[in-house]
Amino acid sequence: MSPHQDRFKLLLDEMLPKRDKFPILNKLHNLKHIVHDVKGSGLKDEDVVLLAKKQKRILISKNDKHMIDLCNINKVQLICITETMREEEIDKKIVAMLSRRLPNKSIFKISHSPRK
Repeated sequence: MSPHQDRFKLLLDEMLPKRDKFPILNKLHNLKHIVHDVKGSGLKDEDVVLLAKKQKRILISKNDKHMIDLCNINKVQLICITETMREEEIDKKIVAMLSRRLPNKSIFKISHSPRK
C-alpha cells in the first residue's frame, strides 16, 4: 500500500462470502463481514445500513434494489455489485475503484466485465 492511499472501512452484506475470499481488499482496507465479524445474521436491511453508518463504513452489497434508497436516506456510501461477478473480480474491481479515491458520490455500481 502506498503511503498516500486511504484505508477505507468497509462492510460486506450477508449475501457476500467471508472477507477472506477477498484477500487484496482485506489486506489493504478495514474489511468486516456483517455475519462473520459483526455477528449480525438475519438483520433487516435498514439495520445493516444503520450499523454501517454508526461504524462509518462503506456498505458492499448485491441488494441494490433495497439498499440504494436506504443508503441515500441515511447518508451511507454503498458499493453495489452484480450477481454474476466472481469473488476475484469483486476483489480486484473494488480495490481499483478505492485506489482512485471515491468521488463525492454515495452510490457506486460495479458490474461484471465479459471476458474478451
